[in-house]
Order: sequence, then C-alpha cells, then structure tokens
Amino acid sequence: MRIIIYNFKLLGTLFYHKRSKTESVELVSALVEEYVLENETLDALSVLEPEQHDHDFSALFEGMGSMPVPPWGSVYLDKEQVLFGESNTQYRLFLQQHGIELDSGQREPEDQFGLMLLACAYFLEQDQTQAAFDLLGEHLMPWGSTYLEQLRDKAPNPFYQRLAADVIKWLDTLIQQQRINVVKKKIYLDE
Repeated sequence: MRIIIYNFKLLGTLFYHKRSKTESVELVSALVEEYVLENETLDALSVLEPEQHDHDFSALFEGMGSMPVPPWGSVYLDKEQVLFGESNTQYRLFLQQHGIELDSGQREPEDQFGLMLLACAYFLEQDQTQAAFDLLGEHLMPWGSTYLEQLRDKAPNPFYQRLAADVIKWLDTLIQQQRINVVKKKIYLDE
C-alpha cells in the first residue's frame, strides 16, 4: 500500500501544487519508475519550455483566464455547473465525517482533482482504506474519468494530454484490482 500512497501523493501534487518544470520532471520521473506514467509523458514534459509549463499549469488548475477543463467535481456533477455546488457540499460532509477539514489558506472547493488524490493518500496513510476507496468510488471517479478524458482532449500541450491518458489507465487498473464500486452519476457538460 505504501507505493499506492506514494503514487497518489505525486499525482496529487502534479494536479494541485504548482511546481517548477525541474521539480515536475522529478515527480514525473518517479511516476515513470513506478509504471504509473509512460516514458513518452516524461519526454513531452522535457521538451516543454518552463514558461509554457508554468502558464499551462495556471490555466488548467488555478483558474487563470478561460479554463479549458475545470478540475472541480461540482462543475461536472451539478446541473448548474458551479463551484461549491451540491456535490462539493456532499464531499465536504464526507471529509468531516472522517475527521478532515480542509484549510488550504484560501477559499476554494474541496473537490479539486489533485486535492482529492492527496486526500486518498492521507486516508491510506491513516489506515482508513475503506474511506479512501469510498472517496474514489463515490466522490472522485463518478466525474474523474470524464475530467481526465476532457483534459486529454483539450489540454494545451502534449504533456498534460499524456498525463491525463496515463492517469486514466492507472486509476482504472487500481479500481479493478481493489474492486472499488464507482457510483454512476449524471455528468453535466456544455457540449
């Protein structure tokens, strides 16, 4: 389980914490060594200019400008496609029931993709395996696959496109291996 925790932490960091290109290369290299990401994903990151890396991270995960693919669950699960929607409220209650109250120092929805991966790692570290699996099956993956598919198709550079494709495969494999039941929920997307 330690390897899975490690992988969740590294992936969560890639999707949530802005890092320099050099730091991102180190994270991606570690995930390639763990067979989570492909060598081609590392190659796509390696050729990316540092300024482009920084800009694209901000556009994809911090809400700078027009976001091609919002990383928050309520955008996909709530009919109004808003932040802090009903699905975020349900997720917040789930976290509180398990003794977690998010305080990142800024007002932000808890249902950010990378932040949810980090929460999975936390639960697993605390030997709350069922809570981690419930988080995946009930709160993250009902919309996570759609999000990753959108990211794969709309990301502004091949690195994030490949990252999304690799993470889809890794999460699908984990869900199958651990026999996690993913709840079907209606996805709202502007087509």
